[in-house]
Amino acid sequence: MDNPRSIRVHASELEVGRPLSWAVYDENGVLLLNKGMAPATEAQIIAMLQRGVFRQPGSGVGAGAAGSKSAIPPMGLGPSEDESKTRLTGDPIPFDDLAMQPGEVLQLHPALEVVAADVPAVLIGYLKDRAIVVATPMVSGKPLLVKDGTLFNIKTFSGTSLYNFRTRVLASHSHPMPHLHLEYPRLVCQTKIRKALRALTDLPATLLNPASGDSRDVVLKDLSVGGAKIVLPEPVTCAKGDPFVVGFRIKIGDDLEEAIRADAVMCSAESRTGKETTVHTMSVQFKELPKSTSLAIMALVYRLQLRKG
Repeated sequence: MDNPRSIRVHASELEVGRPLSWAVYDENGVLLLNKGMAPATEAQIIAMLQRGVFRQPGSGVGAGAAGSKSAIPPMGLGPSEDESKTRLTGDPIPFDDLAMQPGEVLQLHPALEVVAADVPAVLIGYLKDRAIVVATPMVSGKPLLVKDGTLFNIKTFSGTSLYNFRTRVLASHSHPMPHLHLEYPRLVCQTKIRKALRALTDLPATLLNPASGDSRDVVLKDLSVGGAKIVLPEPVTCAKGDPFVVGFRIKIGDDLEEAIRADAVMCSAESRTGKETTVHTMSVQFKELPKSTSLAIMALVYRLQLRKG
């Protein structure tokens, strides 16, 4: 798209939380951010710049706020309906079947953005067939600026299933606290999570033996919602089924981390000697995890899987 009919957008024209007054595209003409949308994180801006960022001539000057007219296309005027359906995979079920409770965490992804980070939002509540109410996501300590009509793909985790659905912002409010009213979905897509869905990681962690009180620093090298493979500094004397507590942190937003404390049982342990060193590992299975913990782990696994792909 780098031709006389397009204008390159520079890093100085992109700012976290500041709405664009024009739509921007990559060098292949793929929409990155629609007019009126704002980059959510610095990482998103970097990813956009790596792809190349361009705008159309006559679409405005500068990155100031969009005009008074709605900058968000109505549903069906962004990606085609067929395209939007392919992004949400799984078996359709009624939204009511989720039986969600206030305080649960949803992951929001702008539906019209190719390069975007998921942002967490806490569920405040919902009224059947009317609206879902969530706390406005925070970016760098400030509420994310969200326009009425913005489309979001939303996912959440419960039990052994991942649920996702598409909705739009009915209204954005700043009082008495920043919150969003989202369109109530009749159906959501349910995907059963296989135990094999896991990702290679390199996460610092702690391993606590509740019986002895012994705690040691370890590294998680393989992670899923079902369990993990742990690299130990030295072998641990234990038997299959012995209880442990695994503690680690997962980044779930630009400036937000989820502290994980998972009860687990030991499945197996081994020590392998290479040319210069011996590696001690232990496989553990997590006991039942809170929904917010499961969602944080699944979000990390999916992110790493996509990056690998």
